[in-house]
Amino acid sequence: MLDKLPVGPYRTIEIDDGVQAPFYIIPFDEQGICQGPLTRDHLVTTLQNGAYTDVFLFSHGWNNDWKTAIGLYEDFLSGYARMRREHGLAYSRPFQPLLIGIFWPSIALLLPSESGPAIAAFSGDGAQLMDVEVGQERQEIQSLAAALPKEDVERFYALVQRGKDLNSDEALELARMLAPIYNSTAEDELPTVDSAPSAEQLMTLWQKIASMASTSPSTGAPGKFGYVNEPDRTLGVGGLTAQSTTAPEAAGILDFLDPRLIIRLATVLQMKDRAGVVGAHGVGSLLFDVLKHGTARVHLIGHSYGCKVVLSALCFQELPRPVNSVLLLEPAISYLCFAVDATGTGLKGGYRAALERVEQSIMTTYSPHDIPLTQFFHLAVRRSSDLGEEQIAGAPPPSRYAALGGFGPGGCETDCSEVEMKKIGDFYDLGPRVRIIHVLNGVQAISGHGDISNDFTWWALYNQVTS
Repeated sequence: MLDKLPVGPYRTIEIDDGVQAPFYIIPFDEQGICQGPLTRDHLVTTLQNGAYTDVFLFSHGWNNDWKTAIGLYEDFLSGYARMRREHGLAYSRPFQPLLIGIFWPSIALLLPSESGPAIAAFSGDGAQLMDVEVGQERQEIQSLAAALPKEDVERFYALVQRGKDLNSDEALELARMLAPIYNSTAEDELPTVDSAPSAEQLMTLWQKIASMASTSPSTGAPGKFGYVNEPDRTLGVGGLTAQSTTAPEAAGILDFLDPRLIIRLATVLQMKDRAGVVGAHGVGSLLFDVLKHGTARVHLIGHSYGCKVVLSALCFQELPRPVNSVLLLEPAISYLCFAVDATGTGLKGGYRAALERVEQSIMTTYSPHDIPLTQFFHLAVRRSSDLGEEQIAGAPPPSRYAALGGFGPGGCETDCSEVEMKKIGDFYDLGPRVRIIHVLNGVQAISGHGDISNDFTWWALYNQVTS
């Protein structure tokens, strides 16, 4: 049994009858520094000396521990292999894959009514559950405290330990402490054209989200990968709409805020920045070497913030050659990231360069059932001081901060073709004359943010691999 990260593959996975694929896990710290340099070197040497035809590089998103991330990778890979076996899906060329899973220190994005993967999967008694919950809260708080000036940390700890009786003055004090996180310039999806929000505007934003959260239904039952199942949606004109069209209570009438909500919202933005740093400065270097020292087709796969990791790696620097394909599963990034003009002033989306660095196709899913990305994400990740343009989620994207995985891409229509996600046996048209971005509508295929390992997503990947 392993008790440390091995120098070689973490394990091997059977991906076909008798075909074993080496599965490497490459960890990075929050600055993008590789924490397994010997494993990384072994991987590059293996690619140089081995006859591998395909490299699959995965990145997790909102998962806060090693076990959950590894479980997501293995669930997806085993499901993909099972689909091929059960449906007799072969390859028309030699196929010898090598698998790479990225691990980076993320903290789960949770709605106010949700529990993280560890809590959702927990089956112990009440006292033990409390231990898990407090441990998760401590992790979130410590991550934010590390970004604050030393003289603010003790007062920060005191404020966030308060319960729901945190008053407006105290919440404003907390907003001033956390403002630097919102003022960060580590934004690479959208050009920066607006000033950062003030502490008072952050208060308004937090109150708005608290009001929305208080009216947002939740089943409370854990879904795939530990995420709480999103509420049922009903079919309306032009697509899915929420069960209720009643607007949430107006922002500003709440006198008190729960500091746990404030911590979670700030953590969302901090993890977003971290995903970009890890992707650009850590995974980007790894991807460069994988492309330079091997000839295999390279397929990038990301889920949630993992999409930001792989796109940052792809776009940060010039690469030796293009990757073959990119599969973005419920990406928690701006829907304008591929835009020709993301601001109305001629500035391109931050990941527009990806279109020139992919040989075959970019597939990106979106689903109206993804409650975190359709209703909360565009509020939580704001950096603009103009809060008045925000809308409650509906059919059109509510702001330029809207999530790609909630609404599909915008500003790049001539590069996109949209289709509902196809069932096994119904092939996608990925011919040379087809537009490079394939927008996959998951209305019938993806039931929530974590529902990304199923027949529909495995079939999409198979189409990319065999194209």
